[in-house]
Amino acid sequence: MTLKELIEEAHKIVPKISCKIYAKNPNEYFVIDVREETEIRETGIIDNAVNIPRGLIEMKLSPSGNQGLNADTPIIVYCGGGSRASLAGKTLIELGFKNVQNLEGGYRGWKEFSD
Repeated sequence: MTLKELIEEAHKIVPKISCKIYAKNPNEYFVIDVREETEIRETGIIDNAVNIPRGLIEMKLSPSGNQGLNADTPIIVYCGGGSRASLAGKTLIELGFKNVQNLEGGYRGWKEFSD
């Protein structure tokens, strides 16, 4: 399977949430920025988001872990544009999280929406 196919599959599995819907109730979600720390330093982060790079998702989160999360916790993932977040979201679903969504447009989409 190619990277393009992996991303397409992840986009089918992880539903998107619009910036508008997220902005109505941002405190209802556990928000994860899956970008690398260097990207966040350059561009910023959405308020209340937690940075967990995509490559560390499996090691940092589980539905029965000590992060105060359970399988039904509403989670939003985002990256710069949406592809890495979809892959991370697919991983979270595979780990047992049932309510995972990808922020449409990623951080760039959020900046356009909120500016």
